[in-house]
Amino acid sequence: MRSRRSPAALRIGTFGYLAAEQRWQWSAETAAMHGYELGEVVPTAELLAAHQHPDDRAVFLAAVGTGDGFCLRQRLTDAAGNARVVVVLAEPGPTGFYVDLTGPVLAQHRTLIDAALPEYARLRGPIEQAAGMLMVVYGIPAGRADELLRSRAAEHGLALSRFAELLCAAVADGVDVPARLRTVVDHVLLTVHQRG
Repeated sequence: MRSRRSPAALRIGTFGYLAAEQRWQWSAETAAMHGYELGEVVPTAELLAAHQHPDDRAVFLAAVGTGDGFCLRQRLTDAAGNARVVVVLAEPGPTGFYVDLTGPVLAQHRTLIDAALPEYARLRGPIEQAAGMLMVVYGIPAGRADELLRSRAAEHGLALSRFAELLCAAVADGVDVPARLRTVVDHVLLTVHQRG
């Protein structure tokens, strides 16, 4: 049966490796960090490594294989597919600790994202507006419009958002929309909901 403990409850667990017997042990907390109940599976180096992020596996196995102490920040995926961030601390000898940092790391990421979103939206707005104009005028898809904007901005050494702001302002100031185009857009705006 898979662990039903909340991530907040999985803070610190222990593990041990008895080299003479080639046997691993882990606490209920460490088993739960990997998505198991204590006794559900037998911990092995291979099982522990299988839960590691592919980029972290070799480092983990090399550190464990030395028998020396180590401290590693690792990413792992539990048996249910949930990502975790842990620190694995081992003293020279048979014992070590898993410290689950998932909650604090996720909270820190949320804080950083929440702080960055308003600035991202401010910068991305003119880019989306400029790309939309290019899509309509040239009849091109969104990806191509974005490529065109990036290319022109780079050619002139401008940040993409600044180039898009300048383009939008220039088009707003310098383009007279023909009455026929306004009529078409008016009609579409009033009837587009009928297209289903």
